[in-house]
Amino acid sequence: MSTAKAEHLFAEGVANHKQGRVAEAAAAYARACAADPAHLAARFNLAVALHAIGRDQEAEGAYKAALALKPDLVQALNNLANLYLAHNRLAEALDALMRATQVSPGFAPPWNNLGNALLKMGRVEEARQQFANALARDPAFAEAHLNLGRALQTLGRPAEALPHLEAALASWPDDPSIRFLRDAVAGAVPPRPPDEFVAELFDELAPKFDEHLLEKLGYRIPRRLAEVLGGWLDARARPRRVLDLGCGTGLVADALRGRFEEIRGVDLSPGMAERARARKLYAAVETGELLAFLSGRGDASADLIVAADVFVYVGDLANVMAQAARVLAAGGRLAFSVEGGGPDDGYSLDPSGRYTHADGYVRSLAGSHRLQIVASSAETIRAERGNPVPGRLYVLAGLR
Repeated sequence: MSTAKAEHLFAEGVANHKQGRVAEAAAAYARACAADPAHLAARFNLAVALHAIGRDQEAEGAYKAALALKPDLVQALNNLANLYLAHNRLAEALDALMRATQVSPGFAPPWNNLGNALLKMGRVEEARQQFANALARDPAFAEAHLNLGRALQTLGRPAEALPHLEAALASWPDDPSIRFLRDAVAGAVPPRPPDEFVAELFDELAPKFDEHLLEKLGYRIPRRLAEVLGGWLDARARPRRVLDLGCGTGLVADALRGRFEEIRGVDLSPGMAERARARKLYAAVETGELLAFLSGRGDASADLIVAADVFVYVGDLANVMAQAARVLAAGGRLAFSVEGGGPDDGYSLDPSGRYTHADGYVRSLAGSHRLQIVASSAETIRAERGNPVPGRLYVLAGLR
């Protein structure tokens, strides 16, 4: 064992780490650990560096080695739990975080991460309590303010969520997603959410999206679209070219299986797009924004455009309608769902961060863009906190 050599290598690692050369830092920390296996700081910093460069299996081993040297090292317990959370190893994350809160109950980050773990398990009220626990220990903890605001928003308590989202926005004033969340609970109505907000939301949902949406929320719009469109699509002259806006994991393509020659999808979430491609039903799935996707299509190049539970994340539909009218071939169809669908005009932003669209608004836009409503039905879109969410399903025909 060479303590002096280990200290020299550790200092080299720290210098590299501070300058952003994380791989070089990890190598120096590893050599320091080899020189002195009991060097706690080297073990811990090695784990941090390995996790930062994506070598998570090695990082896990390094955190455990640090904890073998000092079982109450709360930073190692907290970071190890974050690693577990990143890989959805929730039971292990909970165990590490409970240990962290016990060995250092005044340290705020484990309480916040305990809330994150509970959120991933769908235990929103328990998560809210843990975010509040984190803030009780550190009232200036911006991430805990953001998480508590989101939890309260999910629980349908926008007035309570607002001051926490305001605090988070004060810490990150240039973050468009936090600004949108704040606007939603404050009653503002921006015309659309930022792309970053939608992509992040659905990337997080992607791994268990189908199970969550179909089994827990009773989502049925893709199947209803297939029921409403089936006869028309079967009778449509070939080729039948379909565009799937906000395609998600590909539920619409699955529902329309066998009724098209070509379907192309687009989704803002890379995680969702990847799962749609895995169905092997699409000619192509792009990762991008739906209006840009439509703008890149040729005139009269699609027979059917579908947007299932997508316009709840768009707001102002005028440009989408204009592009859809241009892209639809003669007699083609635009089929989509909206939440709300009541008799008023306009659209509004719910505190949940989802838009509702009135029937009068949809009808006015359709008339303005030479689209004729050929079918409209009241639907239950999904469930929200156990309650049915009302909406409408529309089918519009292009008038060329």
